[in-house]
Amino acid sequence: MAKFDATLQVLALSSVHQHPDNIRDDLGDLTQLASEIKSMGVMSPLLVYPHPERAGDFVVQDGNRRRSAAAEAGLTEVPCVVLPAPTAERGPRADIETMLTTGRNHRPLSEHEVSKGIQGLLDLGMDITTVGKKFKMSRKEVQTRAKIAQKNDGVSKAYSAGRLRLDAVQRLQELEEQSDNPQLYERTVEKIESMANGASIETVERVIADTESSLRRDARRTDLQELNAVEGDYDVAYSNAWSQVEDELTDAEHVEAGHKYRFHYSDPEPQWFVKEKKAKPELTEAEKQDKQTQAKLNGMLSIVARTRMAFIIDAVQSKKADEDFAKQVLVEQIISATRYDDTPQIFLGKLVSNEYPNGEDFAARESWRENVGKFLSRWPLAKLALVLKLVKSSNTEERLAKLKEFERSSSERHGFLGGWNGVREYYQLLIEQLGYTLDLDEVEAMQYSAKVEPSRNREFDLVPVPDEVTATCQECSQEVVADSEWAGFCVNCIEDAGDSE
Repeated sequence: MAKFDATLQVLALSSVHQHPDNIRDDLGDLTQLASEIKSMGVMSPLLVYPHPERAGDFVVQDGNRRRSAAAEAGLTEVPCVVLPAPTAERGPRADIETMLTTGRNHRPLSEHEVSKGIQGLLDLGMDITTVGKKFKMSRKEVQTRAKIAQKNDGVSKAYSAGRLRLDAVQRLQELEEQSDNPQLYERTVEKIESMANGASIETVERVIADTESSLRRDARRTDLQELNAVEGDYDVAYSNAWSQVEDELTDAEHVEAGHKYRFHYSDPEPQWFVKEKKAKPELTEAEKQDKQTQAKLNGMLSIVARTRMAFIIDAVQSKKADEDFAKQVLVEQIISATRYDDTPQIFLGKLVSNEYPNGEDFAARESWRENVGKFLSRWPLAKLALVLKLVKSSNTEERLAKLKEFERSSSERHGFLGGWNGVREYYQLLIEQLGYTLDLDEVEAMQYSAKVEPSRNREFDLVPVPDEVTATCQECSQEVVADSEWAGFCVNCIEDAGDSE
């Protein structure tokens, strides 16, 4: 075992300096940490080493947040574990490894900070495979994070802000590298940047497909304009005065025949229409007057609609929030979310200590809902929002008495709330909002189910799974996560072998 050559010392805070290349972009809110340090002191010593340029001073390797919080708390000294001066080769690399490792134990690093640390290790000569093994990442994830750190474009910013998942970023990077049309990537990113709530991998795929169709449609429209073809309006496609041309003609032949074209939604190929030669019936004076009235109202209502929307936007942005109205809306949502299923209603009854009258008495159930609604309306908004999330997850709670509900799948993906995804979201709600601590049997159930499915999405693990390694399938060479008893083949290859038999 290597000797740990370090000493524990109490150092003057003025001699301990923040790391100049800390991968954290922001130390975050230090108020609570400073308060704890003020009352109890620094419970965990800082890791420091001699400053390379200032004799007698030190640089923080681990504990930059504690150092700042100690200063905020008014301390003049801090306990430190003093390490030997780093070597020229190993020093910077060790600093980043420490930041990446310990930074996850306190205030979690942002995705951008992790990516910056990964790129820093690669810049210092560590290879992709070693980085992946040290931080339990696939080669693809390491490469993706490195590209994110190198760029400061919309994709990187959206990922850093938590509006894009790693798989969505990987898909966009593939698009940028593989597409022959740079406009496809640029327009796709532009659309995704405008999505305030971000985009899942499914949304990214849909935007790419829509953008491809749009670009092909633009190219076709340019070709048609060069032939002086006339693009029809709404009436061409939806009125009785025009009919679609069924004959297969060239673009030039359509133009010569006087046909008009129109694109149908996202279809990149135009539809052609011909003017019907039927004689229009003569309108009576009353019919003419009616059409004029309709035309006037259609014209004015479109203007009124724009005015009304401007009013709504201004009112929402400037009007003070009505909490009573907000409570009313949330209570209505809670009652509505439970109305047609006994399980959430029983669950809600327990939450408000008013037992649900399970049975056929319709009047009793309606009276119960009315009383529960009045009771809930006295609760604060935050608690009502929590109750709404809980009652919507009540069926999940009822099922968690069986191990099968912890089962994992090789097809787990973001945005899908069935199976383990729903269970995971429910547990995260309990842990983050209620401070729930997993029971040992729950942890064991999660670990057991995870190990049974080594091809699962590891981003969805709630607890560490021991004895897992990154391995390569002997058949198809894809990287999978396996345990010590893995047979050497991924799930897909095992299934293919079974089908061939």
